Amino acid sequence: MTGRALQRHLATLGIAAQKLVHKRETGDYVAEFFVPGMKEPIEPSRVWAKRIRTMLPQATIINTQDTIASWRPDMPVIFATVIFQLQDEIAA
Repeated sequence: MTGRALQRHLATLGIAAQKLVHKRETGDYVAEFFVPGMKEPIEPSRVWAKRIRTMLPQATIINTQDTIASWRPDMPVIFATVIFQLQDEIAA
């Protein structure tokens, strides 16, 4: 499944990634979550990973990463990345 197709499918499941690409070499999907302009905080990548795993049981989470605005007083997450693979194709 292409990254765009999976991005649309996840959106129908309530998981709105701003960008999702499929790395053909590895089979990994890379989902990126952020608010355009990064002015508002978002939930950490572990929360997005849990949502992906809950809605797509065939997903295996490979890695997560957060970008934290350390210059802001509350140090919010402003960009979250979840890397995962699908064990089986999904019907979207």
